[in-house]
Amino acid sequence: MPPDVDDKLINSFLGQLDDENPEVRINAINQLGESGDELCLKELRIRLKDMTLEHQALIIAVGKLKKNLGIK
Repeated sequence: MPPDVDDKLINSFLGQLDDENPEVRINAINQLGESGDELCLKELRIRLKDMTLEHQALIIAVGKLKKNLGIK
């Protein structure tokens, strides 16, 4: 972690990952990508895996609905 970034700030960004506001979450992700440490990397990878699984489920669900509804 860069010397100018303290643990309180990192913890604040980690906490913002669960914020209801998507802009806050995106900012936290960007900040952690710039100034985070190995813990941040671990947390971001967990979220990426979860988002990837959710994204995949959404694609499958939309495909099934389009097929069932006869929509192209």
